[in-house]
Amino acid sequence: MKLIYKIFIAVVVLTGFWSCENEENLMILEPQEAAFAIITPEGGSSTILNKATPNNTAITFTWEKVSYGTPTIITYTVQFAASNTEFAAPVDITSSTSTHASITVAELNAKALELGLVPDEQGTIDVRIKSTVGTTLSEPKLSTPITINVTPYRGELPKKDLFLVGPGTAAGWSVTSNNMPIYRDPKENAKHYYTGYFNKDGFKLIEQIGFWAPAYGTNGAKVQYRATEADTDPSVFPTTASGYYSFELNLEDLTYKITPYTGPMTTYATISMTGSVLTGDDTGWAQDVPLVKSAFDGHIWKVTQTLKAGKMKFRADNSWTVSWGDNGGDILVEAGKYEIWFNDLDGRYMFIPTP
Repeated sequence: MKLIYKIFIAVVVLTGFWSCENEENLMILEPQEAAFAIITPEGGSSTILNKATPNNTAITFTWEKVSYGTPTIITYTVQFAASNTEFAAPVDITSSTSTHASITVAELNAKALELGLVPDEQGTIDVRIKSTVGTTLSEPKLSTPITINVTPYRGELPKKDLFLVGPGTAAGWSVTSNNMPIYRDPKENAKHYYTGYFNKDGFKLIEQIGFWAPAYGTNGAKVQYRATEADTDPSVFPTTASGYYSFELNLEDLTYKITPYTGPMTTYATISMTGSVLTGDDTGWAQDVPLVKSAFDGHIWKVTQTLKAGKMKFRADNSWTVSWGDNGGDILVEAGKYEIWFNDLDGRYMFIPTP
């Protein structure tokens, strides 16, 4: 029995050594020393994107194969970067285990705009390929980069609700509470506005309550989009001192403007909503549902309400002396439950569907 036990221990030890040696051999793979190149497109080539064919292939990248000295699965990732940045903040576009990848017109247009290219104007993007293998400690290999010319188009952006976060806001750095929305232009999805109080030290914008990405901030004078938490975190939109500011954001050309607000600042005791949306008929105009004033900014109001399909307006102090609608007319609303936000400084409002 003792002899069998000793043999068993010896086998375990030897197997462990063999496993460690093989694991060490598999863990470290070094790519070829020679650089590898992008074959197509050629550096300096130009692509004009056509809005009418968003699903067509805009560009196909092909590249040389990288050798790691032993048969293994290699993943190649196409990376873009703003020109002349030395890939300080590379953006992963697509990955493939083959030596080619295609990008559609819509995909390339979106990435070009994110990297700061201007619609209907030719701009440049730096491109490289990164090769990796799944083995721990194996070294990535980067291709020789090229620069391509791209002319993007002015795209139709989807509707986005954007919420304030950061030291200048009621939420602070929380993404789960007190995140006020900014106000989307009712006719142009790319344009957003907010007039209100900010503490100093600035703010960012998130797309979804509870998540740090997607988000928007700044990169110098331009807006920077952060698609995932793995992407570079942008800087804040600046508020150098506490006070009221007017903020404008354009997601299409990634520009913003923020200036001190110096307009009227009337204080109202109550703001309410009234209209057929409350009852489904004209009797709703005889009723008022009060909104709750923000403790952070006395000009921002909120209520959560289930509404009928119909018309409505906001009004001050339950009177028609001061009221707000859609360019003076009634606001048309579809039936549903909404988180309703109203700003009495500029009359802007948001209806955010809620469960």
